[in-house]
Amino acid sequence: MSPGRRRVLLGVWAFLVFALAVRALARGLLPTDVSGRVELRPVLVDVNHASVGELMSLPSIGAVRAEAIVLERIRRGPFRSLDDIDRVDGLGPGACASLRELVTFGIPGETRDRPRD
Repeated sequence: MSPGRRRVLLGVWAFLVFALAVRALARGLLPTDVSGRVELRPVLVDVNHASVGELMSLPSIGAVRAEAIVLERIRRGPFRSLDDIDRVDGLGPGACASLRELVTFGIPGETRDRPRD
């Protein structure tokens, strides 16, 4: 057998082994039953622990309002309820009403599970 032909056969064999290995690996890693359902779970933002970036994820809360919420929390203490958020300049009853189902008010200093960055 010539060296050129041997090299071609070795290349074809290597490619075949690689393709079979990828196929076997994919069968083990990819689920065979894909239902196509999407599950949505609400995530509540804790106003007393949230950063400016986390507060900005809420509707009608931009950078300026998020900073105002954090500053108010630092100046006058934690928020106890949604009524306390009304003390932040720029947040009216409409904005507070839109936050009702999206926020929670944890007590500062309590232990809580936060994802690590």
